[in-house]
Amino acid sequence: MSGRYFLGKASRFRFFLVVGAFLLLSGSTIAAEYRFDDLCRAAYREVLCLRFTEAQRLITEEKRKDPGNPVPAYLENYIDFLTLVIGEEPGKYQELKENRTARIRILEAGPGNSPYHDFLLGEVYLQWAIARLKFRDYTTAAWEIRKAYSLFTGNATRFPSFRANKVGLGVVRVVIGLVPAEYRWIVSLSGMEGSLRQGISDIRDVAAYSGSDPLTRMYRPQALFYLAFLTVNFEKDKQEALNIPLLGVGSETGEQPFESPLLIYARAVVLMRNGLNDKALEVLEQRKSLPVSFPFCYLDYLEGTARINRLDPGASLCFEKYVSKFRGITYIRSAYHKMAWAALLRGDSAGYTRIMKKVSVMGTAMVDEDRQAGAEAAAGHFPNLFLLRSRLLFDGGYYSKALAELLDRPLKEFLHSKRDRLEYTYRLGRIYHETGNMVRAVACYRQTLAAGADEPAYFAAASAYQLGLLFENSGNASGADSAYRACLALKPSEYRTSLHQKARTALKRLEKNED
Repeated sequence: MSGRYFLGKASRFRFFLVVGAFLLLSGSTIAAEYRFDDLCRAAYREVLCLRFTEAQRLITEEKRKDPGNPVPAYLENYIDFLTLVIGEEPGKYQELKENRTARIRILEAGPGNSPYHDFLLGEVYLQWAIARLKFRDYTTAAWEIRKAYSLFTGNATRFPSFRANKVGLGVVRVVIGLVPAEYRWIVSLSGMEGSLRQGISDIRDVAAYSGSDPLTRMYRPQALFYLAFLTVNFEKDKQEALNIPLLGVGSETGEQPFESPLLIYARAVVLMRNGLNDKALEVLEQRKSLPVSFPFCYLDYLEGTARINRLDPGASLCFEKYVSKFRGITYIRSAYHKMAWAALLRGDSAGYTRIMKKVSVMGTAMVDEDRQAGAEAAAGHFPNLFLLRSRLLFDGGYYSKALAELLDRPLKEFLHSKRDRLEYTYRLGRIYHETGNMVRAVACYRQTLAAGADEPAYFAAASAYQLGLLFENSGNASGADSAYRACLALKPSEYRTSLHQKARTALKRLEKNED
């Protein structure tokens, strides 16, 4: 007989039974379980601060320490998401989307009875929807949004006290609420329901949280980021955004400031939209003292915009830095456009012409600012210098200086076309509006609307929208309704998308207030 030991049938059965039980029991010790432990929370913070190298180090450590935890897959997807939406590199999109399926499979393998299961999956689907929209993959993005909606709403039903779920759910509801009326039937067919008001309420619930739950506290900065942009862009009073604690801290809790380029960006935008340009520049300066992170080149563009708003010749350096370092697809034309403006402000007409030639061949026309830059390049005419100076000073909140540019010289000296005259009355209306002279503001807006309804310039449509805001804030709902509808009836070649979206949102807001 050979030296091998042969088991009988009964022995073999008992052997495999014991081995199977061992594997089952030992497997349960490393079975997938969602754990947002200290390492994961620290990694999440590093992700939001765009310190991806340090975040990945923490994620790798978590994988080694707890190989059954699916949360690192979510965190790695978050890094991919921010890399794509901030960097905007098409090549990276093709490369990183290969990671998506594997990450989803890891998260799906976790226990379905955990509130983290559908929450983290919903976050991943939402992140990819936003990334796909950035790269014009609209059909797949719509599917991802629907999937995220299903996961978030289901999670809200099963785990109503799981507050962090409200951030993603709120974003999805906002997206659904912003779908144009002509496409609402598609949303209805898919069974999705949502509104801007409902979505903002969900997000605000997390942003305002002051309790002790560590996960909800961790998601506050993300909620604050979303809330800032929704408030400043879609609420009737943009000043409400100034009350949002954008640094994600509450002095009453003793929290340390959350130093993230994302929140610096949000705070700067809120300040600039409210005419607090110098304060915005102070905030943007803070980024230069932060630890090295993933390049957020748009902050250079934003600083350039804030500088040109106060007619600072140093603005050109910021725009040059943006176009030389950014490898993405948006605001390239706009950056060259503003560089050309800076040249014109310096009296360099040849420089303006030379730079504007780049506008037509660089970047894309995906956002309104780039489309406007392209339209001015195609028109081939010089901007009216006095109107340009007034526009920039107004955007910076320097209202008395902006008004002086319009009133301190005879009109015949600087108004040479119908477009000039339309812009003149519109600029006056905006200045009077922001400085509280509502009677004059209404008169200027109405004059612009009557004279420019058939013109391709955006001044008439913008006047109608501003009239709507003015009436809404003064309690004149019927006047506001008429003004917003007048805005939607106009088809300017400039800024149409953003103006119409804001007007539609305002009409929904009016309807909600009537209920």
